[in-house]
Amino acid sequence: MGHARPTHEPIKLLSYPDEPVPLIMPTSNGSKPAAVQTNGHANGAPVETPFEMWRRTNVVRQKQEGYVAAVTKLFMGDLTAEQMLHIADLADRYSNGNIRTTINQNMIIRWIPESRIADLYTDLASQGLADPGAELVEDIIACPGTDTCGLGITSSKGLARALAEVFPAGRVPDDLKDVSVKISGCHNSCAQHHIATIGLHGVGKRIGEHVAPFYELHLGGRVDGAAKIGQMVVKLPAKSVSAAITHLIDVYRRDRLSGEGLPAFIDRVGKVKLKDALIPYTIVPSFQDDPTFYYDWEGEAEFILEDLGPGECAGGALEMIENGILEADQELYQAKLLVDNHQYSVSVNKSYRAVLAAAKALLVTEGLEPSTDAETFIEFDSRIAQKGIVPAMYRDLRQSVGDLGPKDTTGESARDKMVFAKGFVDACRVATEQMGKDLKLAPVDKAAAVTTNIQPEVKPVSSVSTPAASSAPIYDLRGVACPMNYVKTKLKLEMMDAGERLEVWLDAGEPIKNVPMSLKNDGHLLLLQEPLEVAADHYRILVEKVE
Repeated sequence: MGHARPTHEPIKLLSYPDEPVPLIMPTSNGSKPAAVQTNGHANGAPVETPFEMWRRTNVVRQKQEGYVAAVTKLFMGDLTAEQMLHIADLADRYSNGNIRTTINQNMIIRWIPESRIADLYTDLASQGLADPGAELVEDIIACPGTDTCGLGITSSKGLARALAEVFPAGRVPDDLKDVSVKISGCHNSCAQHHIATIGLHGVGKRIGEHVAPFYELHLGGRVDGAAKIGQMVVKLPAKSVSAAITHLIDVYRRDRLSGEGLPAFIDRVGKVKLKDALIPYTIVPSFQDDPTFYYDWEGEAEFILEDLGPGECAGGALEMIENGILEADQELYQAKLLVDNHQYSVSVNKSYRAVLAAAKALLVTEGLEPSTDAETFIEFDSRIAQKGIVPAMYRDLRQSVGDLGPKDTTGESARDKMVFAKGFVDACRVATEQMGKDLKLAPVDKAAAVTTNIQPEVKPVSSVSTPAASSAPIYDLRGVACPMNYVKTKLKLEMMDAGERLEVWLDAGEPIKNVPMSLKNDGHLLLLQEPLEVAADHYRILVEKVE
């Protein structure tokens, strides 16, 4: 028994020369014009046969006379063992035995005599490998998502199959020939959604007692020429993505300049206008009204999502802020619809709700979740507006928007309220876009910033049986959910000196799992973690601040 001792002889590489096979009765002598590579066909053009469509979209002439390269489109990049062996046999039969993979999850065989391309197509079709549209917009790239990946949040492959109706293989018009679509099932970008013209990555969003699958839509990414990362424009419920992208393309075809492609159109129009065009598709009905929004593509059970993982509290706070701004945009969209329908009083109320949602979004950075409208306006004025984080015209919101106007509101007054609300929401959006993961907002004009000395709220300690108290001050955050408990602790630590300690009381479950790890990720020292009572319904942690 055992294995042979290695001989340490030089490694022998197998030789596969990259040379063409002999031409078999070539049908072209170079006198014909090269075939135009297009994605779609002109109006009035004769209907193509499946072979003609495949040859137009998947076959490229080589610069060597009489040879072509054929791309085999692999749906979702998947290939069975039998199909792979079949392609290997075809490479030997029609070419020089070499196969290359493409960055878009396809396979390409080169050095195929042009006279044999029809026979190659027949052999590929026999194994279901002759789909048209390789390397074009309909060749959607998707990671495995929840099908097989433990990190996947959404079914990226299920969405890709749904988008096949938006981009039918071989039949997409030529004006989308330079467009790419990439879908990742989470933020890790395994499908490289950040460099796609239309990029999507899966997230989950809690709506009431349920969670719905969503996608962040990124537009304008590219790697050709001047590389650019796509901008996150809006979050869409999974079931609305197809309709939203269809509408985006309709807007492009309606408003484009002569000869302007979709990537150039996205750059010219910009994120804000594109977001406004897509806001209607962000709205999700309640679970009772339409439960299908709470099922992922091809999902047989209601969508569920694990809560924030350890150490991700800052990301959860950012998510709350983004959702607040999105809610404000949705209220503004409804306000405009109501004005157009002459429902002025209701429109004013929607403008008011938009201001309220945006104000609450920024108050997350202060660790606050006001329970009343009046409290929201008071806290926003003292903690946000008076610091110069938004323009001075948005100070004292309670006076500016608290009065909803007379019962018989006019169209002019309703539009004035809507204009004010939109300006305020845009100002809040600008503030959040300049905010990092430290959740700190920068003043619009630092010279005009007003310094304040506002202490974070510290709840009084209620009577419970507790272990021996430490000498550190106690911050009672029982009943405060993630990620607000982390934000409150973070703000409290920022007002302490390095080396000082803080005892924090947290609920069991997600709070005790997330907050300590997040604080450690911020660089602070975790000195103690133990239950507050025998039942372990609450915990205490002792944190030492580190600069």
